[in-house]
Amino acid sequence: MDNEIRHLRKKFFLLSSIISFIVIFVMMLILNILMQMTYKNEMKAAADMLAQTASSNVSDAGSEIIFLKDTQTNQNGYNIIPRNPATIKKVILNGTISCTDPNADWYCAGGGLFFELPDSEGKIIYVHKEYKFNRDNTKIIIDFTDDSDFLYNGNPLKTDITKVSPKHFFVSEVWWASSSTNQDMGPDEDVKLQLESIELQYLSDSSAASSENYVAVNRDFNEIYPDGLPDTLNNYRCFYLIADKQGNLLEVNNGNTLKSITQKNAYDIINSGKESEIIDNKEYKRKVVDTEKYRIYLYISDKQAEQSTSKLLLISALSGGSVFVLVLILINYISGIAVKPISESYQKQKDFISNASHELKTPITVISATAELMEKKNGSDRLTECLYVQANKMGRLVNEMLTLTRLSAPENVHADFKAFNISRTVENAALYFESRAFEEQKQIIADIEDNLNFTGNADKIDELTGILLDNALKYSDEKSDIRISLHSAKEKLILSCKNPCKDFDVRDIPHLFERFYRGDKSRSGEKSGFGLGLSIAREIAAVHKGTIKVDFNENIISFTVIFTVKEA
Repeated sequence: MDNEIRHLRKKFFLLSSIISFIVIFVMMLILNILMQMTYKNEMKAAADMLAQTASSNVSDAGSEIIFLKDTQTNQNGYNIIPRNPATIKKVILNGTISCTDPNADWYCAGGGLFFELPDSEGKIIYVHKEYKFNRDNTKIIIDFTDDSDFLYNGNPLKTDITKVSPKHFFVSEVWWASSSTNQDMGPDEDVKLQLESIELQYLSDSSAASSENYVAVNRDFNEIYPDGLPDTLNNYRCFYLIADKQGNLLEVNNGNTLKSITQKNAYDIINSGKESEIIDNKEYKRKVVDTEKYRIYLYISDKQAEQSTSKLLLISALSGGSVFVLVLILINYISGIAVKPISESYQKQKDFISNASHELKTPITVISATAELMEKKNGSDRLTECLYVQANKMGRLVNEMLTLTRLSAPENVHADFKAFNISRTVENAALYFESRAFEEQKQIIADIEDNLNFTGNADKIDELTGILLDNALKYSDEKSDIRISLHSAKEKLILSCKNPCKDFDVRDIPHLFERFYRGDKSRSGEKSGFGLGLSIAREIAAVHKGTIKVDFNENIISFTVIFTVKEA
């Protein structure tokens, strides 16, 4: 009987041990799979956030502003612009012209943009394009794609912009000044022209970084995330590099690395083509993301997360082993009690197996169901595209509602108030809509008084102007002119937007600024939007202590915003 009892006890112990081992092993395996999935998901989330951070904060390389005070000069005192002229579409000279002679009806001044051109003998000659500022001009556009206006020693010269030196070009000092009281083409002490900056607009296949003298932006996450790095990125060491489609480096973002990356190192990293880079004794895995204009190189070091995962797996394995040892001790103890009487031994064994199976069935079922649910969640959905469109539409609605909500708390908006040039803000907003107006066979006519200053939120004034122009384009008659104007009157600034609209119903006027109200219901299905634009416009005007009104006269609908410049 003792042998039978020992045999039975061994059999029970062995069977229970095997079951316990299998259960713990399966649990450890599932835990390992879940941790690996979590690790990969976190890694993917970090890469996605890093790509979003890069694409959302990249500077526009299609244009560039250079302040002349920051440039070097040559022996003639001309400002050196270290950019390749062949990559530039237009140059906009920004300056201020004035005349101290009160009797002058008109006045102007000018100079030239110089280029180094090798002649037939290889000798360098200097050709130029003239610039001229008239009274009230603040900017002059020089077309670099026009090869017909080159001059050499005052005479026209036929050449090609691609033949000039690619290293630089020069902005000359003011050569001449003239006025109605002094018409000699020479210096006029009464006329002053001060050039401040130039804006370079590059060709579609070029960028600011195409010049060999271009210095890429170098920064880190502190500039992008001044309040602290998101947890998704905080678990990884990462950085990114941004280049244009031609491979020219635009930005080096050191991220949260411990070592600053120079422009030369960045080019070496990009051109290496390696799947990973070793920087500061850490391995960074590489991922390349292409956008419409840029190529983003993402580098993420997952060593810290990988080490944390390994430590967690080790702790889990040690815990599982300890639990298994405790289970063996428990099984041995139970088996000793179980074999006291033969009848009770078998019953206890049955009870133990039954109870153990019952108790283990629940966690196994839960784990299996959880795994199945995760598999279902990761499956594809045929309605994804429809959901995406509707989600975007709902997102726009939520953004507009959020804008209204924020505007209803003006103290948040007033915190961003500062003095700015409202003339330039309105002018830029009108320029943004000109291409759309052209496509719709309409024309935007701007009458904007120069250099009007205003204290407020420039972005909100830009948004207000955009709402008025967008509304005018939507509801104006075909092939019509839309007039946007900004003028000062005493202590007021008056912003007006007018457009012909012969189908307008005057009964809509009292409701135009109501939320979700859309006039012209017979054609409302053809117009995108939610009827919140004019409501937002009214709120923007209100937080700037202004008023907005609408008039309809002789088939012309007018929206007029009046701002108080100074308290009466």
